[in-house]
Amino acid sequence: MNAADPGSETQEQRSPQTALRVARYLLAGAAVVFVVLALVRSWDDVRAHEWTLRWEWLAVAVVVFLGYYIMQAGAWQLLLRAFGLHAPTAWAAASWGRSILARYVPGNVFMFVGRLLACQRRGLEARRVSAAMVYEQALAFCAALVTLGLLFPFWEYQRRLTALSLLGIPLLLCLLHPRVFVPVADRVLRLVRREPLGAVLGFGRVLALLCYYVAAWFVGGAGCWALARGVTETGADLLPAMTVAFAFAYVAGMVAFVFPGGLGIREAVLAGALGGALGAGVALAWAVLLRLLLIAVELAFAGLSTVVEHARGDDGADAVTTEGG
Repeated sequence: MNAADPGSETQEQRSPQTALRVARYLLAGAAVVFVVLALVRSWDDVRAHEWTLRWEWLAVAVVVFLGYYIMQAGAWQLLLRAFGLHAPTAWAAASWGRSILARYVPGNVFMFVGRLLACQRRGLEARRVSAAMVYEQALAFCAALVTLGLLFPFWEYQRRLTALSLLGIPLLLCLLHPRVFVPVADRVLRLVRREPLGAVLGFGRVLALLCYYVAAWFVGGAGCWALARGVTETGADLLPAMTVAFAFAYVAGMVAFVFPGGLGIREAVLAGALGGALGAGVALAWAVLLRLLLIAVELAFAGLSTVVEHARGDDGADAVTTEGG
């Protein structure tokens, strides 16, 4: 009787997790269906639009987005170094590139678990790696909001909303201060049944990394604009709006974390944000095209970075230096 109890308890613990996983798959499927149906309903507008095809701008979009992912991988390398974890640059970029492909699995947990396991195989301290991943998500999220605050007046100028967007930036900086960030992060980690934050970064370093992430969002916005320029008659005046929409879609996808990679959510936000400039149907079609391009670039980045990793001989599981370990 007692021998069977642990097994039954394990089964009881697994049942809610299985139900949650199934629910996430259903939500992801519903989001895709929603986007497809919305695209079908507006197909007449999409077909009537005078689409252009400028291969040079599409090539620019690919190159810019590759640069965007290089910057994101570079941010991960900077975070590792900030926590005293030293690993080859090629390996850090390749392991980061491979891990982001798992974001399309509902729950996004495999992205973090896979990267943590890869770091542990390199001899990196799990506690500091976990802290680096927490900071990565927080910095990317706050940087997207800072980008929104800076560029919102160029997207839709309204005096009160503009004031609120600009006043929100100092509040975000306060949130990232260690005296505020650490207790908030620990509370969130406890809610998801994770260990408290194992290491903390100084405020000066956090601000430097935040500026880096904001710059990355500007690069991503330029990639969005280049893609729009490649298929529509888009002027340079739409660049700020594209950057705002790209950052806003990321924020929405992070909030709706149950949707893998923000699938469906980001497309809906992009279409809503740019519908006034491009037309609802055209904006949605462009958002779907953007998703496909980003997936292709992510695959290319993961493949190319892995090739570089192998070429440099950084793919072994040699121990790495951990300062203060």
